[in-house]
Amino acid sequence: MERMFVDSYQAVHVFLGGVIMMLYYIGIDIAKYKHDCFIMDQDGVVIRNSFTFSNDKTGFNVFLSVLNSLDPAYEKRIGLEATGHYGTNLKIFLEEHQLSFMEINPVLIKRYSASSTLRRTKTDKIDANVISSYLTSVEYKPYPVQFYHINSLKSLTLLLIIIINHRIISYKNCII
Repeated sequence: MERMFVDSYQAVHVFLGGVIMMLYYIGIDIAKYKHDCFIMDQDGVVIRNSFTFSNDKTGFNVFLSVLNSLDPAYEKRIGLEATGHYGTNLKIFLEEHQLSFMEINPVLIKRYSASSTLRRTKTDKIDANVISSYLTSVEYKPYPVQFYHINSLKSLTLLLIIIINHRIISYKNCII
């Protein structure tokens, strides 16, 4: 596998047996009520400037319709900022629609932004752009497909701990 880096945005062309893999880099900045998204291709050409969709089923369907309008010959690489539970519904939605995504530590995004620009401006729209640019410079490691099951197991484990603690408290109250 041979890689070729182009200009300052370091777009990656992946050559597999002489075939160029065409890529869309989709950066999503996660927030409580809305998400901002930016889409560019492997050459750094802006495919869709920053747009916003709500953090609910309606907004996710808007996002899906934008993705479906893209050229199906291109592979889609989606990057999200890891922002706790705010992105959980989106991650479940992406998994339900067989879309892989990579969760990125916000500290890495901040460092990448600081190293690639002198501008100190920080908005959700700019962050979505930075996330998509960041995807071009790192190896794409999709989040595990079993996200929904892992999340459910975490919830069940938490409930078990709560039940055990209530049982311990009840037992102590009976002894006293």
